[in-house]
Amino acid sequence: MSIGLAIYNTDELSPLHAYELGESFFKSLTIPITGAGYYKYLSDGDHPGDHDIVEIPFAELKGKLLSGEATAFRIYSQKRGHSPWLSSFGYSTHDFSSFCHLDAQFPGDSLAYKEALPFIEQLTAQVKYPYGIVYASEKTSQAFYYATGDNMVSVYPYENPMTWGEELPGLYEGQERYTGSRLRMVYPYNLINDDHLNILIENMPLKEWILSTKEHGSLEALEQGIWAWEVEEQHLEPINQACGNAGILISWKAPRPVKAARKLP
Repeated sequence: MSIGLAIYNTDELSPLHAYELGESFFKSLTIPITGAGYYKYLSDGDHPGDHDIVEIPFAELKGKLLSGEATAFRIYSQKRGHSPWLSSFGYSTHDFSSFCHLDAQFPGDSLAYKEALPFIEQLTAQVKYPYGIVYASEKTSQAFYYATGDNMVSVYPYENPMTWGEELPGLYEGQERYTGSRLRMVYPYNLINDDHLNILIENMPLKEWILSTKEHGSLEALEQGIWAWEVEEQHLEPINQACGNAGILISWKAPRPVKAARKLP
């Protein structure tokens, strides 16, 4: 199993600062960095804007960023038996048909996200952003693709994987409602802002709804107006159902009603 982290709309973050955060991410989890890569446009691509990732030693990445040759990049730790890597940290920009965000993956069971909480608090104190999520996937590749909604990956059976990508800036020029008026889904660890807490659910603001019972999870104020909404695994499905029925989840897909078996005459 792999834990995924995605931090959205990090437009004010510089590539060099992202590099420093990536290095800190691996140190906080005591995972060795084995390589890196940066995105580069292809001069002989089939279409304008075609690009690929250029793999380089991690020690060379900082120089590429300082010179401006590289902006978007990925740092990773490879280990035999883990595909495509054991752990990674990526920084994406508006270049290469993307948008500004961070994503990371590391191995562990569904509760392993707690290992990354000190790093998340450090990141939140340094980087201005409106929304972030922490989730669990069966495979590292799924955790990677889920950050941007690629390859039709979902983490819940009651989730429409198409609607998230349509919400993003860049290719789809989406509404970006996740910045304040909607949530993608509800996860074990959700990084939300004051606008999110004012979303109405069951005739009350989300903040009041969360605090109304322990089964709705807990709230903790972090830096720069971000709140951590933590939810226990056994309560994720009913909370997603309540929020989905209230119309505040971007990717919610109502379960199909189970048809009763026809009785033979």
